[in-house]
Amino acid sequence: MNDIRVLNCITGLGVGGAQYMLARFAKGLSGSNYHPSVLSLLAPGAVAECPAFAGIDIQSISMLPARPRLGSLWRLSKAVRRADPTLIHGWMYHGNIAASIGALTQRRQPVIWSIHHSVADISAEKRMAQRMIALGARLSRWTAAISYCSRVAAVQHEALGFEPSKRHVIPNGIDCEEFRPDQEARHRLHRLFDIPSERLVVGNMARAHPMKDHAGFVKTLAILLRLGHDVHGLIVGDGHEAGSARMTARELGIEERLSTSPARSDVNRLLPGLDVFMLSSAWGEAFPLAVAEAMASGVPATATNVGDCAWLVGDDDLISVPNNPDAQAAVVAQLLSLSANERQQLGLAARMRVIENFSLTNYVERHVALYEEVLQRHRCSHLARSRD
Repeated sequence: MNDIRVLNCITGLGVGGAQYMLARFAKGLSGSNYHPSVLSLLAPGAVAECPAFAGIDIQSISMLPARPRLGSLWRLSKAVRRADPTLIHGWMYHGNIAASIGALTQRRQPVIWSIHHSVADISAEKRMAQRMIALGARLSRWTAAISYCSRVAAVQHEALGFEPSKRHVIPNGIDCEEFRPDQEARHRLHRLFDIPSERLVVGNMARAHPMKDHAGFVKTLAILLRLGHDVHGLIVGDGHEAGSARMTARELGIEERLSTSPARSDVNRLLPGLDVFMLSSAWGEAFPLAVAEAMASGVPATATNVGDCAWLVGDDDLISVPNNPDAQAAVVAQLLSLSANERQQLGLAARMRVIENFSLTNYVERHVALYEEVLQRHRCSHLARSRD
């Protein structure tokens, strides 16, 4: 088969799950017949410097957030023409719409959309997001396929008008060689954040954002302390120094039991050092990478029942309702009450679940199969038109 150029059109390359997933996917395609390039609508962000993007051509049209202008359309057309793709793959709402517009301005290449967000309540979304979702629903029938990273996200978007016949659910994939158990990680993590060695560490890896409910994370931590657990909270992600987590910790008088850090590039070396990973999100998650990365690292993970967390974790006893610190504390308390060996066995079982169901290899293979299906249909359609 000839080499096939795939242009990945994404809203931006700031820190986020979809952005990291694109970087790892692009790296995973190396050695295949598919040659990816990237078009970022916004100015390149931190993920553009990710080692996984080494050797990948990245363009940007430097569109102002939420303020697309006529010049943006011209730059989009020029960028697509420069990439000369056989297939265009959109990522995130703005990236999906731009992918479809870009194809129209050029050779009408087949376009695949990918959705990385769940919508439990459309009214909770920002106004611009609501508009993009509504526009996406109207345009979705003209896509070649829509790849959803979670089953819940597919159902929710179809209820909002997205074309059901385009559905392909391909859950996010984890590089299980990058994220793996590490016996030295616990000592490394405790030393780095100056946490007493006897304390059990409950962690969360996410930027400060209301949907992540980090205030709820801290409230859960306070309940665990009241129950007598010698526990310490750790949150890694941008925006926490002045965010709700630290403010809530001060209000509850447990600031010394919480460590926060900006986003780090060595999360894979820290995750295996956690005793428990706790996702406290209230909404917005589809298939949270951080949970799967913790599981692949051999760490027991508990989560709120948002997106596909229940499917990912695979144990309803580890899932609690959102916005309920008491319920989540009851789940985490059970894990903290186990022996270190029992938690380790749970963590290894979690890792095996990721290897068998949510590996990066699986993610790449399923997308390649989708690419081949879409391109075959496109060739057959083009042949039929030429005969007419």
